[in-house]
Amino acid sequence: MNKIKDELYKSIKYVIPIVLIFIGILILKHFSSISNFIAINLSNISDLLAPFFIGFVIAYILNQPLKILENKFKLKRPISLAIVYGFVIAVIIFSWLFIIPVIKSNINDIYAYIPQGVDSIQEFINNLSTNYKFNINNQEIKLQINDFITNILLPLSTSTASILSEMIINTTSTIVSYVFNVFLGIVISVYLLLSKEKCINVINILSKKLLKKYYLVVKEFVNVLDKNIGVYIVAKATDSAIYSVICIIILSIVGSKYALFLGIIAGITNMIPFFGPIIGTVIAVVVNLFFSLDKAIVVLIVMIIVQQLESAVLEPFFVGKQVGVPPIFTILAVTFASKYTGFIGILLSVPITGVLLMYANRFIKKETDLTS
Repeated sequence: MNKIKDELYKSIKYVIPIVLIFIGILILKHFSSISNFIAINLSNISDLLAPFFIGFVIAYILNQPLKILENKFKLKRPISLAIVYGFVIAVIIFSWLFIIPVIKSNINDIYAYIPQGVDSIQEFINNLSTNYKFNINNQEIKLQINDFITNILLPLSTSTASILSEMIINTTSTIVSYVFNVFLGIVISVYLLLSKEKCINVINILSKKLLKKYYLVVKEFVNVLDKNIGVYIVAKATDSAIYSVICIIILSIVGSKYALFLGIIAGITNMIPFFGPIIGTVIAVVVNLFFSLDKAIVVLIVMIIVQQLESAVLEPFFVGKQVGVPPIFTILAVTFASKYTGFIGILLSVPITGVLLMYANRFIKKETDLTS
């Protein structure tokens, strides 16, 4: 009996490689069909899971203000949910009815005015050279000026307006095309927030079974990452919202063109660490430069002043205590994220870097204590 078993095991050991080779040949022969089948099914699965992913993202973002209402104001969860979702829905309706039409109108105006604005800039350069008797009779200098206007300034302005216009249109069309998924996501997010303790408990049970001895380490890392990301997003969003309102008010006072649109752009770009305020200021100055050099200079000055106040007062108050990332690491993180990820990756690069630096410092301290 044992001999039969041994022979059977030996036969299986020889048969398995042959079967695997045969399967491999079939896969290579029908690789395109198999890959298409997998791609189609993955696409179908992702479409089915899209509402759940949207719901998780909405629940994760709204969980922070929900906790504030529950912990600080001692409100019950249904009341807190009603306040949070009521505020979000009110903001969306107000933006859809009053802000988005103005932004679309401003973008169309800017896009239509670009050729005339570039002509005005070129005329200003010519007048400047005449009034101050700059020697631009040299054909090479004239060629360089024309090349700058034609090859750099005009394409940059055109592409900026085009990108902003496409961004608004694509965002609007995406929201419209995913209305059903977004609606389901909102419903799912409500259930997730109502029963978040049960959901977290189920995830903990499954994680213990899967991770085993690494469970506590992974749990600590996820908790730290969750705390940093959640708190940072709320803090940075609050800071950027206040900064946007201040920019809108200041730009309106100085008579800037499209103050509402430029203030909103300044607030959105302010979410990008380090480079964001610079991008917002450049856009505001370039747009006003098409209409008036004096106005562009005034806008540049007031934007720099508002930036300094924001970095000295608002950011330390809302964000500074949440994530302690040195400027050099902030620049590296944002640069890396901008190359390999989108806007979400750029936004999350700072809190993730903060967590990694915390673990790196902990490791260095541990190694130093061991060697000392």
